[in-house]
Amino acid sequence: MGLESHFLTELLAYWNKQAPPGSLPGRKDIDPLDIPQLLPYCELIDVEREPLDFIYRLLGTKIDHITRGKYTGLRVSEIPDQCAPSMIFDLYSQVVSSRKPVRAVLPYVGEKIKIKEVECLVLPLASNGQDVDMLLGGVALSDQEARLLAGL
Repeated sequence: MGLESHFLTELLAYWNKQAPPGSLPGRKDIDPLDIPQLLPYCELIDVEREPLDFIYRLLGTKIDHITRGKYTGLRVSEIPDQCAPSMIFDLYSQVVSSRKPVRAVLPYVGEKIKIKEVECLVLPLASNGQDVDMLLGGVALSDQEARLLAGL
């Protein structure tokens, strides 16, 4: 999959481990106590259908720190830089339709001028093992950008 971030590599390995044979993992299979070191980089996103939309249920502290606003509880369709058509809406839609993990490097659109792009991993979750009803996402900066942001 070509992941650069070790946080995202760990998240993908955890997701794979939690998947029941022949099925997608569901939210019930993801235990935050198993991955405390990854939580700051994770997001949970509800999938709505008819029309397709996404609701940010939870954003990790590292994600929250680099976004323009507080997205928890908002629909992607309510966020100007993310509503369709946008790269993020298309990314989430691709994961829902393919039922497979997708990795992307997206241009950063927030207020932190030292950040140029973010690496994203979006993983499908399905309460019935088949129909994607939630997304588990991970967002990470490059090591260099993370150091710049920290002022190192």
